[in-house]
Amino acid sequence: MREAMERLKQAAVGKADCVAVTAQISHHAARLAGESTRTFYTDAETFLACQLHADELYQLDTVTTHYDLYNIEAEAMGAPMVWNANETPEADPAHRLLESVDDWRKLKPVRIGQAGRMPFILEINRRLMDLALKPKVRFCGPVTLAAKLLGVEKLIVACVTEPDRVHALMTFLTDEVIAPWIVCQREHAGDDNATAGGADAVASPPILSVAMVREFCLHYLQRLDKLVGKVRLAALWGERFLDDPREYMDIKRLAYPGTCQALDPDVTALGPALFKAYADEHDMTLVMGLDAALIEQGPVNAIRSRAQRFIDEAGRDGRFILFLNDIPYNTPPDHVHAAVAVAHQHRY
Repeated sequence: MREAMERLKQAAVGKADCVAVTAQISHHAARLAGESTRTFYTDAETFLACQLHADELYQLDTVTTHYDLYNIEAEAMGAPMVWNANETPEADPAHRLLESVDDWRKLKPVRIGQAGRMPFILEINRRLMDLALKPKVRFCGPVTLAAKLLGVEKLIVACVTEPDRVHALMTFLTDEVIAPWIVCQREHAGDDNATAGGADAVASPPILSVAMVREFCLHYLQRLDKLVGKVRLAALWGERFLDDPREYMDIKRLAYPGTCQALDPDVTALGPALFKAYADEHDMTLVMGLDAALIEQGPVNAIRSRAQRFIDEAGRDGRFILFLNDIPYNTPPDHVHAAVAVAHQHRY
């Protein structure tokens, strides 16, 4: 595992021995180990055992600790959750915590580190440190957090019709929830300078326009960076919906300096070469995500072909990481093995 993790570091600077592979594996790891998803998402010992088993099984080049990132702050604030068997929990769409944009003013202060499943996250990090592995400081991006609390439709309408009120909500979420949660995780990890990695999938076209992403996502990421420092934001997607994808890619570059993350189906629609050229132009490591639906449904030959295309058109010089997008629960293991094999067989 440590040798594999070193490969990932070397891939970021174009010096790996082969194409490095990372993956977003959450409850698929529970299925591999025969554990219930409820236990997986609530018991740190079970969660980490499942994740490490999946990493070893698939020979990934990193330690994956992907829980339901988008729910942690919302649940801690009081958002009711829906738990279905074999699925990732979700904030209950029928019972949103906020009925209107202004309802945040009625909320009680969040018990940072104590409420909801925040202790579960802190325990995962403690166990990682016990294994001499680096803990992960993570957060939900402000737009997606607001959507979890209010609902996507209401949030979009409010962004258009009452933006000042949305800004008040975003300021509250950034200053009083997300920033303190990052600080709490760093304190428990014993590292005040640990990079905090967030994700904000709702802040993507066609859900939001590029101008709205800049106003309601990037602005608050930059505010967050001023508050706590060293924050990065990933999981922005949707280039294929834009006439000028580079304008949006410029925002992503500010959100995640040094890394160009390109995700299917955008990559397949626009071609890997577009993202490769952009990464080279701005001296960035290219992380290219393989489609989750393809990984689940196959067939194996199609998975191999897609992975090989990505490498041939974007990964030949070595500063490239193949990322397996959120691997679905029922994905056949041989589908994952196929993608990893294509990457690891490409030697530099």
